[in-house]
Amino acid sequence: MDEVDVNPAVHRATEPDEEQVLTELYGAPDADGVFRGAGADEDDESGAEDAE
Repeated sequence: MDEVDVNPAVHRATEPDEEQVLTELYGAPDADGVFRGAGADEDDESGAEDAE
């Protein structure tokens, strides 16, 4: 657990263009400001749901 970033703002962009790059890669952030990408909440090929 020593190497886990526990800062509550860890998902926020820290570089001027980081939010733009993340939006281009993963789409707009969700209501929590997290860039989840397409299919983050969808089932995978096995039919199992993603762990949360």
